[in-house]
Amino acid sequence: MKKKPTMKQQAEMVNNLCVKTYMEILGYCGGIVEEEGLAIFNSPFKETGALYVDRQTNTFRLDHGKRKGGVLDLACALFKETRSTILRNIVLYRIDLLMSKCGSRSGAIW
Repeated sequence: MKKKPTMKQQAEMVNNLCVKTYMEILGYCGGIVEEEGLAIFNSPFKETGALYVDRQTNTFRLDHGKRKGGVLDLACALFKETRSTILRNIVLYRIDLLMSKCGSRSGAIW
């Protein structure tokens, strides 16, 4: 019988999924992909600016540097929810679609 992953293991798995693909699933299409391995989106937050997704590290950051991290960190910031709330309701936050698209693969998919 397979053990259910702990909340920490689930958080790590979700945070390692492709941030760029998650942005696209949420409807933030039109990100510019640069040769340096960055995808640039308009900031989805109230602050103006840009959100950068680094292909090598598979993390996002805002150009003013206040927020950064992986998919789970992005979902927490966007929806103003805790990690545990998002992990308990992955369908509501569309993480299930990301998991379907990425499968068990972690890291950036470009």
